[in-house]
Amino acid sequence: MSEHVPVLAQEVMNLLEPKAGDTLLDATLGHGGHAKAFLDEAGEDAKVIGVDADEKALEVAKETLAAYGDAVTYHKGNFYELFTLSGVEGPDLHANAILFDLGIGSHQLGDIDRGFSFSSDAPLNMKYGEPTSLPDSHLEPINVLTRRLGHYPDAHELIDYLSPTALADMVRHYGEERFAGVVGNAIAEGRPFASAKRLAAAIEKAVPKFYEKGRIHPATRTFQALRLATNRELEVLEQVLPEATKLLLEDGVLAVISFHSLEDRIVKQYFRKASADCICDPKQPICTCEHEPTLAILTKRPLVANEEERAKNPRSRSAKLRAAKKI
Repeated sequence: MSEHVPVLAQEVMNLLEPKAGDTLLDATLGHGGHAKAFLDEAGEDAKVIGVDADEKALEVAKETLAAYGDAVTYHKGNFYELFTLSGVEGPDLHANAILFDLGIGSHQLGDIDRGFSFSSDAPLNMKYGEPTSLPDSHLEPINVLTRRLGHYPDAHELIDYLSPTALADMVRHYGEERFAGVVGNAIAEGRPFASAKRLAAAIEKAVPKFYEKGRIHPATRTFQALRLATNRELEVLEQVLPEATKLLLEDGVLAVISFHSLEDRIVKQYFRKASADCICDPKQPICTCEHEPTLAILTKRPLVANEEERAKNPRSRSAKLRAAKKI
């Protein structure tokens, strides 16, 4: 399994400003890199509450953070389930810092059994774990399929059961793919696909030869769309940011690392709204919303990796870090 290197680790620590006695709620614990940096910098009596849907990642994190003993607690589940996990829910949970490191990790791309990678011969699963609760999808055909199956569909089921039109809508909405119609038809005509590699090959054959002028693999946006749709990642992010803010102590910091424009847009819009004195329609002459800001934005523009980190860790090249403080 590939090593998962935490991105923007120093930039995150500069914003969180860990100190003795602080608690970090790491909603995407991964292999524990950010949590380790937090505990090392905070020192005495600091704690980490680690949440991750990926059981394999949690096992590695437990090894990474073993030396910190009871300072770290571990919870398996999607961060959407943050408020229902045993030992996490309730009014007693407060944190000085909350971190979301979104997207897929190198350790998951390197896991050949789940079909995240174009080169994988594994079936198209693309689930981080087995969620007990997820929000409704933005796309109604996926909600209809979920009710019909009686469970949250994996990527293979989305491909097998959605109509060509619904497949195109999914690829367009979650992947921002300009050839979504072509891709949707190619998937429908070629299904079933026994592996991620076969799907990637079918997409590459279907799109124009000049696709992105070779900058990215022709299946990149479709695979992103399948992963986001399978795990309801955008929908989860929209709903969990306000809930995470409630858990922050005064002057606590909420930090989010995103890896594509769809995620970053959600974070940017939420921070803007949560920090505004008024959220009325701009055309409205008098404010009637009585909105009170709950956050103060710390990053006017997203922080990105420096050249040294980008060279050492390719995953950091698309990373954007935004943060805000509870007021």
